[in-house]
Formats: sequence, structure tokens, C-alpha cells
Amino acid sequence: MLVLTNAVITLCYLRCAAAVCRERLKGSRLAAASVIGGVGSLLAIPQSSSFAGALMLTLAKAGVILAVTAAAFGKKTPAEMLGRAAVYLLCDILMGGVCLALVTLTRRRILTVRNYVVYFDISLWQMAVGCAAVYLIITAAGAVRIRHSASAGYRVSYALGGYSRDFPAIADTGNRLTDSFTGEPVVIFRSDDLWRRYSLDRPELMAAYGFRPVPFETISGEGVVYVTSRGSVTVTDAGRSFEAACCAGILPSGGKEYAIFNPELLSR
Repeated sequence: MLVLTNAVITLCYLRCAAAVCRERLKGSRLAAASVIGGVGSLLAIPQSSSFAGALMLTLAKAGVILAVTAAAFGKKTPAEMLGRAAVYLLCDILMGGVCLALVTLTRRRILTVRNYVVYFDISLWQMAVGCAAVYLIITAAGAVRIRHSASAGYRVSYALGGYSRDFPAIADTGNRLTDSFTGEPVVIFRSDDLWRRYSLDRPELMAAYGFRPVPFETISGEGVVYVTSRGSVTVTDAGRSFEAACCAGILPSGGKEYAIFNPELLSR
């Protein structure tokens, strides 16, 4: 029960951390990281009253946190990894606050902390309520941030095959297009330049870059967009840039060139 409980809690922490860091985590990475978090809870078993023993347990707990974040977020720079580990710890602290509130309200000792590992002596529904509360708080904070930045000037750049372009962007909640192969959201680029460069009017050539036709509908209209999971999409929001976990779709513009993305990308 100890391992299972902490695996579920680790999953909730990672979901929250991903929302704060605006990243979309793969299911396989989430599963692996949750298993690491669950197994890491076994640190609650050893007993040590010496300074050396306490130091070793502290280092082991820090190692578990880093291992969890590394497994979930993949290869990052040291600074990025420490930042994500800090967000993960913040989720841990918020969860502790929710549990303390439950202790106060129910006047029951519902959790035990040993060697930096939390064991919840509560029912599954109480644990679900606590995890859901933390998730909703962070998700609500992300939604507020998106509303405040709705009037901001977005920029989106796309790089593929040694070529990159930067475009003004529109945040459109109606753009629900996802790639049927990967399940990733699609950022739509209306650009004659990209259309010609990747030969999207010639089916025998566009396949070299992994493009395939996908039906779409946005505020600009509907039709067929050519989508690929290759290349990188970078979104700039209020001076901060991040690489979005998404696919790219390209259409001819016939004039002004721009990109359309769903604002939910800002909270991944």
C-alpha cells in the first residue's frame, strides 16, 4: 500500500509540475516516473539515529526526486532539471498543506512522515480528494495566467530540415486539431514560404519530411492541412520562449503569414 499510494501521489505531482512548466509528458515517462516514486517510498523503512545515516537518507531522497523528474521530463540542462525538481517539491508542500487541513477538520492523524516519505492513513477517496485539490489549484492558476496574457503578442517559430521561420501567432481555443498518429496537438502555420519550401503541392516530395493530409477546422476556415511530427515548434509568450510538444501543420497563406495555436499549449 505504501508503494502504491506514493506512486499515485507521484503521478499527481508530475501532472501539476507539467502544467506549471508548460510541458506535455508522455504516458510512458509518467508511468516510469511514478514507479520510481513509489519504489522510492521504501526509504521510510530504514531506521537511523546517527548523523551519517540521516545524511545518507537525505541524499537518497534527493536522488529519488531527481530520478523522478529526469524520468518524467527527459533530457534537460542542469538548471532546467533543478527547476522542475523545485516545482515537484512545491507540489509536495501543497499536498502537505491539504493533508494538514484534513487533519484539522477531521481531528484524525491521517498521515505519517518518516525519512521524508509521507504515508497517508486515509481511504482512497480522501487521497483522491487531496490530489484533485492540488491539481485544481495549479490548473486554475494556469488558467488565470492565460487569461491575463490573452492580449499579449505571441510569436511562434518552426524549424525543419535546416530552415526556420518566425511568425506572429493567434491563440485560438477553437483549434482542437490533433495528429491522428501521435495524438499531439497541431500548431497551424499559414505560410506560402513554408508551403513552397516543403513542396506541399507535390505529394511525391512532401513525404520526405513526414507530411500527411489531416482534416481541420479553426476560426479561419476548414479544409485539409498537411501535418508532420518532425521539426520543432517554439512559442514565445510575454518574453519567455519554450519548445512546445506538438506537431506542425502548414497551409498556404495567400497573403499575411501567421500561426494558430490552442492556448492550452501555454499550460502544458
